[in-house]
Amino acid sequence: MSENPIYRRASYGPSSPEVGKRGASTRRRIIEVSLELFAEHGFFGTSVDAIAKAADISRATLYQYFPGKDEIFLELLDECGRALFRVARRIGPLGPTEVGFDNLNWWLGEWSWVFEKYSTMFVQWTVVAASESEVRPEINRFVVTYNERVSKRLEESKLVGVEPRVAAMVMTALVHRVNLFIHTDRAYGRDTQSIVDALSVFLQLFLFPETPASVLHSLKLRTVGVGAITLPERPSTEGLSLAERTEGLTKRAANTVRALVAAGAEQFRVKGYHRTSVDDIVEAAGFARGTFYKYFSEKQDLLTTLCIESANRALELAYELREIDFTDPGDNAPREWTKAFIEYTEHYAGSIEAWTERTAESKIVHDLGSYGQASLDISLLTVLAPYPRNYPFDPILSALILRALLVRLPQAAQEMEEPLTLDESIDLMLTAIRRGFFTAVEN
Repeated sequence: MSENPIYRRASYGPSSPEVGKRGASTRRRIIEVSLELFAEHGFFGTSVDAIAKAADISRATLYQYFPGKDEIFLELLDECGRALFRVARRIGPLGPTEVGFDNLNWWLGEWSWVFEKYSTMFVQWTVVAASESEVRPEINRFVVTYNERVSKRLEESKLVGVEPRVAAMVMTALVHRVNLFIHTDRAYGRDTQSIVDALSVFLQLFLFPETPASVLHSLKLRTVGVGAITLPERPSTEGLSLAERTEGLTKRAANTVRALVAAGAEQFRVKGYHRTSVDDIVEAAGFARGTFYKYFSEKQDLLTTLCIESANRALELAYELREIDFTDPGDNAPREWTKAFIEYTEHYAGSIEAWTERTAESKIVHDLGSYGQASLDISLLTVLAPYPRNYPFDPILSALILRALLVRLPQAAQEMEEPLTLDESIDLMLTAIRRGFFTAVEN
């Protein structure tokens, strides 16, 4: 063996003087084919070899331009991030006026246009951000910086009742999640402009509940005042639930299965479904690898059981929600339900992300997700629709917005530089719901 170590030459950066026109073309081709592969197979399902093959170059040539797949992703993220910052710089004054409402509606429309253009990146951004990866800290840094810019605009708008930094977090988290719903076919077929308009009304009242009805009528909003959500048929999961898997087992064996499922839930939550291996699960549970395969055929088999448990709990919460009155500030039931929902989303975060972001190749998992989501949305619609309103209101899209708020806001609150406590997150959630959906708007 040679005494001289072999080093990989440092990769060319985007502005490196050594790249030249041909190199710049190769570099751009690598980025473009990576985007296509991320769209088709997802970030975690795309390998460096696949990128090199699609770009018609060798693996060694690819490494001349990028140290690895993560750096390609970060460059794409930087590109769409710059587009978002250009939009943020052009946000006009906000407030309870026609001009303020128009500026908010414009900003949301521009954000949606950027999301449409870079939809693959934003969808994969969500998947990667929910996992334990080297890219995740960079995503979090970008979100913090972007929120700071939006917060400065809100400081100038003189908000009352909500801190600008917190309001900025709510806005960006909600807008990103709602746009994600559009591009993952979870918006009941509604077009982007309808969703932008419904979101404009919600955020206007959340930020400025003193906004008069005349302001909310000042724009020609695309809203539908009525609607219904169809509950899909629950998929057959015979023999796959935790209860069925443990039926007939000894007490010790049943406890082993429960421990494996609990360990899987925790590992999926912390690392993400794709980043978690069977070895991670058995190590966390304190068993041998062979023990896992005694009860589950593969990692996805365990995920299916988790999704069944998650769907069952979602159904329970959906039924309980129908009895909740969010308009009564003296009633403690909304707070208790919100806390229970946050605990549910934290415990089943990994399986929820797997079905909502469609990162698992399982029809049962996808169908369970659709069933659980529709069950929750129907209950949200039941809560929102009966309240009388004198301004443009779309019940179905409002249910979608509330779903995004419930699922995403607690996570986003923990990603802030100064994270909110659980009680603060619940307070914020209830404030957003009451201001955004149940404000008594002056005529």
